[in-house]
Amino acid sequence: MKRFLTTLIILLVVLVAGLAALVMLVNPNDFRGYIVEQVEKKSGYQFAFNGDLRWHVWPTLSIITGPISVTAPNATQPVLSAENMRLDVELWPLISHRLSVEQVVIDGAVIRKTPESEAVIQRKVPIAPGGSQVPAEPSDKNQWLLDISKIDITNSLVIWQTAKDEYNLRNINLSLKKNNDKQVSVKFSGNLNKNQQELNFDLNSDVDLSKLSQQVSGQVTQFDYQLKGVDLPENGITGKVTTDFLYTKADTSAVNLNNLIVQANDSELKGNIHVGLTDIPDIVVNLSSTSLNLDSLLGQAPASGNSTTLNNASEDVVNNNERIGVKPVISGSNMDKYDLTGLKSFTANINVAVDSLIYRGMTVTMVNFNAQNQYPRLTVSQLEGQAFGGQFSLPVTVNYSGIPAQVSAKPNFKNIDLTPLLKAFHMPEKLSGIISLNAELSGSGYDDYAVKNQWQGPLNFELRDAKLADLNIPQLIQQSISRVTNKINAPTNMNNFTEVDLFTVSGYLNKGNMNIASLRATSPLLGITGQGRVNIPKETIDVNLGVNILGGWAGDSRLIKQLSGVIIPLRIYGSWNNLQYQLDVEKLLRNEIRTQAKEAIGNFLKKEEVKGFDDLLNAL
Repeated sequence: MKRFLTTLIILLVVLVAGLAALVMLVNPNDFRGYIVEQVEKKSGYQFAFNGDLRWHVWPTLSIITGPISVTAPNATQPVLSAENMRLDVELWPLISHRLSVEQVVIDGAVIRKTPESEAVIQRKVPIAPGGSQVPAEPSDKNQWLLDISKIDITNSLVIWQTAKDEYNLRNINLSLKKNNDKQVSVKFSGNLNKNQQELNFDLNSDVDLSKLSQQVSGQVTQFDYQLKGVDLPENGITGKVTTDFLYTKADTSAVNLNNLIVQANDSELKGNIHVGLTDIPDIVVNLSSTSLNLDSLLGQAPASGNSTTLNNASEDVVNNNERIGVKPVISGSNMDKYDLTGLKSFTANINVAVDSLIYRGMTVTMVNFNAQNQYPRLTVSQLEGQAFGGQFSLPVTVNYSGIPAQVSAKPNFKNIDLTPLLKAFHMPEKLSGIISLNAELSGSGYDDYAVKNQWQGPLNFELRDAKLADLNIPQLIQQSISRVTNKINAPTNMNNFTEVDLFTVSGYLNKGNMNIASLRATSPLLGITGQGRVNIPKETIDVNLGVNILGGWAGDSRLIKQLSGVIIPLRIYGSWNNLQYQLDVEKLLRNEIRTQAKEAIGNFLKKEEVKGFDDLLNAL
């Protein structure tokens, strides 16, 4: 045992002495030029060391640097800078004066993607004529990144500026580990900030670089994320993503995401995405979902009851766009939010099928969405589904060449229960029934406020088994007449609503004002025709009706018979929640009595004329 311990101590002493001698004999600064040369040769970027390189022997043999920077050709700011870098190296290759790096560790790096860090092409550099260049032979060998077993970047920052926005990626922890020949495991986490919103993510991925000159493939095995901030749900959006990916380097480069699964709160989407990396990227999306809850994703509070009358349009906007998340800081004009000019940067074909979709508390089933984006139009050629016992179709075209975006839509509803629809859009539930509607509408913008205040076009609808709440029109007229004459009894039907079998409206919507050209309502006991107008933002109405009450009268049969054939003029106006009416019963009765008197006199005169003619014949 003593001999073994003695031998072990001798080996340790020799090893430590050998390391010390090697460290003393090999100067790490001898590798400066080699590292700079290799980086520039493989990437074209300029690598710079500020300060000396020094050895660090515990817990691994490492080279420690001072501040470093990586700069694109002729750029004014480095694309990467860090206070220090650690290179964990293998011992035995150093004997032959070679550098073999097991791991690169960079702490506190700042990575810039700004105009100042972009490469600048020198205009005086001669450019070879087309076709004269000899294409380099594709090679999978000597890729400098793969000569390193592992790269760690910790506690770092990425600054990314675009023409409109600035993104900050903070608290970066990136680990690249080569498992075997050109198989790399990636771990990546950080916080992405933009416009008062923050994305926290944690990614694990396996990447296959065995065919690097032709393609890069792999799997995202884990991507956990949380998105929170302004204009989002109170608890943010939390979920995970998994997918297979393939990046190809053919004549036209492309990225394919297959077996894509996206989970967000209580929703899930599956499918695939293809992105053609041309000058204008072309995106093809095919997704499906068994359950998609837009309320939890958009921060939209589901409807909880009837809305109240609002005094102006701005209050209407607040009420109808109530969100349950953090509110954004508003700046700029109201029309700025209808800026969709960013869509011109790509083309797209999107297909989404959803078995069950929740929006504003409504459950819509069998939803099919198909859209194409080709500048200057986004065309939703298909948006259809089933809801509340019926079905709907809502094709939409958006012209985004200017600001605000111009929208045209052709909604078509068939046999849909109206009550939950009004509740979902916070509108007074005064009308109920089964609605069928068709319209051709257009205008600026695409939200609730735009539809109610800026859209225009013809609109027609019919309502079966219709009920008008808080107003019984036959009772109103019969009560008014019974107060003027004792020949008509007060009605016994005291229901607080008007029911008709069919209610139809034909009109024109003009920036919030609905001009009703024709209004008809029919039932066995009632017939109504009319015209008028409705102010949708202010929730007011003013219509002139002609009412024919065919039944429900009680009293003098002769007067009832006369009133059953009379069209009674009735004006209804005021707030939807406090309707007023105008009915001149005395004038109505005076006109009716005058008509009856004229008829009676006419009949009497006719009888006298006949009697006188008969007497004359008898006398002859």
